[in-house]
Amino acid sequence: MLQVAVCDDEVWCLDRTVQILRGALGEIPYNIQTFQSADAVLIALEEKCYHPDIAVLDIRMADVDGIALAKEVNRLAPACRVIFLSSYAGYLMDAYEAEHIYYVLKSDEAARLPVALHKALGALSTEKTLTLRRGGSYQRVGLDTVLCLERSLHKTIVHTTDGTLETTQSPQALLESGHAEADFIRCHQSYWVNCRAIVGMEHETFCLSDGTRVPISRSYRKNAREAFFRLLAGRSAQMDAQLDGDLAAEGACNGV
Repeated sequence: MLQVAVCDDEVWCLDRTVQILRGALGEIPYNIQTFQSADAVLIALEEKCYHPDIAVLDIRMADVDGIALAKEVNRLAPACRVIFLSSYAGYLMDAYEAEHIYYVLKSDEAARLPVALHKALGALSTEKTLTLRRGGSYQRVGLDTVLCLERSLHKTIVHTTDGTLETTQSPQALLESGHAEADFIRCHQSYWVNCRAIVGMEHETFCLSDGTRVPISRSYRKNAREAFFRLLAGRSAQMDAQLDGDLAAEGACNGV
């Protein structure tokens, strides 16, 4: 479910923003959480492990300005896409001090906020990442680099093409952080394998792109095998479509 944070210290502005977002989100499953101060957002991020996918932040607030807040959002929830709201165009250049995806003037909010929202949604769908909590900071890991997740005692080991990372988060929490539940196959009590990294299956193991072999346990065998064959069928269909496109392009080049 898409998690959206909205922060504005003026209640009527906050309510208007929420109504615009609801209309723009349509049938997308979402949860909107509202805040009336930057401090409330920081408490949620730091103490309640809240990780919004999109944050809509007013720039001019009484306690901490939205740009300073966005810098903390960038640090604590690096996968979050930030949209700035302001009644003034004068903050436009200052906004570039923090990573953000759009700057919306409140005078044009009804027309421009839906545009900003869909740009943020597009960025989320094309740049899948997992967000790891490591001590007091957070780190984004590109899904393309992840091979598998291994649960060992009270920690999760993230095996990547660049080495291993550790976190106290559960595998489920990691996958939820990147909306990546459908990208992994659970094949063992302790292992979740990235579909993108699987190159084959031999006996009771998955073979990964770096040569790693991950065991498939008896209790997960049936579901893991079914998921693997669905993966193969999907890849085959994709290859057929690509081949058809290549042949059509070749025919066009040859004047066929």
